[in-house]
Amino acid sequence: MRLVWLGLLSIALSACGFHLRGQFTLPPLLQPVAVVSTVPTLEDRVSAGIQRMGGIVSADAPMQVHITRETVTRQTSTVDRLAKAAEYTLFYELNFQLKYASGVPAQPERSIRLRRTYQFDNTRIVGKFDEEETLKEDMRQQAVAQLLTQLARTQASELSADAIASTPAAPAPAQAQPAKP
Repeated sequence: MRLVWLGLLSIALSACGFHLRGQFTLPPLLQPVAVVSTVPTLEDRVSAGIQRMGGIVSADAPMQVHITRETVTRQTSTVDRLAKAAEYTLFYELNFQLKYASGVPAQPERSIRLRRTYQFDNTRIVGKFDEEETLKEDMRQQAVAQLLTQLARTQASELSADAIASTPAAPAPAQAQPAKP
């Protein structure tokens, strides 16, 4: 009886599109894909993630993932009774866009925004700066994971019609002409 329930549960989960975390594959329209970024570490991480998903990263691919901007800002969230910062919030934003090799955007630019809050203690400054760097690194990893998830869910119907029309089409097969007598 347990086996029957387990079977039904697995069918229900697969029918709703459930996937274990990190179990995505790239759609065929992103095979191969190029990664373009002004931030080398992000380019390396996204490329490695695409390869883990079974994708092929090639500089001359017809589709490109452009990482257009990465920003990290810090804002004071709470002050103590002496008007010193007691808590900070880190804001992380990663902007990217899927483009054709010709440079024509295939989709509008997308943003991934993350936020982390941490308490700041003036007596433990060194440890708090290390904690801030750890939080930044964690947000960077999470943003790359979200970017990869969004790429895995990309469908041809989401691509810009103008971009599809502007890509070079495969040459039409030569038509046979009747022989002249």
